[in-house]
Amino acid sequence: MTNYTISDLISKLNIARKKRSRTIMTKPSRMVFELLEILESLGAIRGYHIAGDSLIEVVLKYDRSKMAFTDVKAVSTPGKRVYVSALELYKLKDRYPNEIFVLSTSEGLKLDIDCLREQIGGLIIIKVSF
Repeated sequence: MTNYTISDLISKLNIARKKRSRTIMTKPSRMVFELLEILESLGAIRGYHIAGDSLIEVVLKYDRSKMAFTDVKAVSTPGKRVYVSALELYKLKDRYPNEIFVLSTSEGLKLDIDCLREQIGGLIIIKVSF
């Protein structure tokens, strides 16, 4: 049993990318649902639905036999939280222009673009490479 469901979801996504699987199963939580909504809006996954016995089935997206994303990494973990301000987020975007960061803010989960527009910082949850 895992204690950190976000890390579990990320590792399953990366393993499925390497194995070229069409779907994965993961445990539901509020944060997982919000992350899946964001990944679906970015076009990284095709969709998801609740399967039996309290599991979520995530349908992965492929384009010409290549996965829609190249890598997903957990930036913050329960042992190491990575907080950034709006200024530090600008510097991160300059350093990593091809990555998209998902932040947990006081207003919920947001993409880095939205945080820069609203000039807010937060806890970096994941980094998605396309």
